[in-house]
Amino acid sequence: MEKEIKNKKKRSGFVVFLIIAVMMGFLAGISGEFFTRYYLSNLAFFRDLYFTERTGWGQQEIIIQDPRKVVVEQDLRAEQLKTQLQTNTVAIYKKKLISDSALNNVFLPTDYVGQAFILTSDGWLISSNESITAAGSQVAVGYNKKIHEIEKVIKDSFTGLVFIKITAQNLSAAKLATFEKIRDGQFVYAYNSYSNQLSSANIAEKRHKEIKTKFDFISSTRNLDKQILLTTDFAKGFENSPLLNLEGEIVAVLSAQDRAVPIYYISPIISQVLRGDEIKRPDLGINYIDLTRVYGLSEKERQGLEAGALISPDAKGVAVKADSPLAGKLRTGDIIISLENQKITRHKDLTDILLEYKIGQIITLKYLRDNQENELDVVL
Repeated sequence: MEKEIKNKKKRSGFVVFLIIAVMMGFLAGISGEFFTRYYLSNLAFFRDLYFTERTGWGQQEIIIQDPRKVVVEQDLRAEQLKTQLQTNTVAIYKKKLISDSALNNVFLPTDYVGQAFILTSDGWLISSNESITAAGSQVAVGYNKKIHEIEKVIKDSFTGLVFIKITAQNLSAAKLATFEKIRDGQFVYAYNSYSNQLSSANIAEKRHKEIKTKFDFISSTRNLDKQILLTTDFAKGFENSPLLNLEGEIVAVLSAQDRAVPIYYISPIISQVLRGDEIKRPDLGINYIDLTRVYGLSEKERQGLEAGALISPDAKGVAVKADSPLAGKLRTGDIIISLENQKITRHKDLTDILLEYKIGQIITLKYLRDNQENELDVVL
């Protein structure tokens, strides 16, 4: 009898608990609805969204309340970026001999060489057009139609980009985006300085590399071999255009119709170019496999890691170069996991991190060998 009474009490307690739980869930739902409608709807992100009544059990439909407003705002932003690109971009033409006939001085479509964007207000430009020269056969024309002589051209052999110095002052310099401001899926704009047209695309992959053979999986700290891949091809005429994000920052320079050189590749060397120094970047002198980009390696080869730089020989059989600061210290099979406690990830590989440091700087490198973590200091 006593046992039966205890069981009834347990069942009663469970029923009470269940009723309370249901009531709490109901109240939480009402609170969530109230919070969404009267608080979130006033925030900028939700301002143009409208929440309909429930269309089914557990479902709620979200639609844009005023799609025309969204389109208009996007068009206005595009016009603002176009105006900015007009002032930040310079067209390069074949130089003409001055003639008494006005028509003979007009630049024809066949005279158009390409375009460059303004890096500094005192006349430094950047372009991906390697045919631009300072031999006196070309000139730069700004948006104000002023013609400027080309004084100097410096090529960056790592990226294929060229730095161009023209005879100009008080130009409107562009703003460069940082590594973190460039993202997959990001909306970007390009500009055709000859036709004065704007076009857009999305970034399909921030760090794209063509893979055709097994040795294409080998990266080197001496090569900048990744580019930004776009979702669509830009039309002919947009070559060499800078790519702008919605904040008006340059994220890359078009090198082909569907890809671009990321701007963070050149940010570390700008001061060298302006000083007239030889272009140099920090280098560890090693070849490696980015673990986040390969499948099929054994657990032993990965040493239990999902991310890191696995030191591996290239097609010539070289893993650590003879002049590397790591020669005699690291070997094939070691996995570098961080520089200065900044870990290698899927979004930022060894070379990307290395670009943040300067030649001559001493940094601490951590690596795994036979599943044991080690560290050493290295002079770049």
